[in-house]
Amino acid sequence: MDEEILLAVEQIGGRLSRDCYCDLCCLVETAIPHLPGTFSMEALYAEARAESGKEKDTLAKSLSRAAEDIWAYGDREALRQLFRRMPREKPAPKDLVRALAMSVWRKRKAQDRPPVRYQLLESLYPRRFGIRGESWDPARQLVVLLYSRDRAEVEQLVQALNRDQVPLQEAQERFLCGEDLYTRS
Repeated sequence: MDEEILLAVEQIGGRLSRDCYCDLCCLVETAIPHLPGTFSMEALYAEARAESGKEKDTLAKSLSRAAEDIWAYGDREALRQLFRRMPREKPAPKDLVRALAMSVWRKRKAQDRPPVRYQLLESLYPRRFGIRGESWDPARQLVVLLYSRDRAEVEQLVQALNRDQVPLQEAQERFLCGEDLYTRS
């Protein structure tokens, strides 16, 4: 069983020793390859059947039991974080599978990209160059216009910042203190 999925389920789960949680994990794992698009539960049940060996009706009942157990005994704050709002009523089984799958999918996607990405900025009139930095954990942005540099020089700076993965906070502090952004402390 996938550890990331198990951890996501454990964070919201109620009585984790119940068998229905294994089936929930199996359905979440089956849903992830379909993201960020949509999926039908019928298709998920068919795919999960091959993995679990359980019939569609068994998986559907098990998923309903897991949703009920999470609503009755689970961590409400973790559930709120998962749905990015507090559900007013027990989440539908499909919504629960989708929310869990999306949380794992986002984490995996975030691991595939560099923590910080810098890009060249260019204004046309008057012609100025700058840099734009983004980080995802935590989500932040930095935009710096550099009035006295030419394009090639700013492109070199962007490449150096990306290569060294200079944190946004450090780049901002260097710029505000008037330090050269090329040097790495």
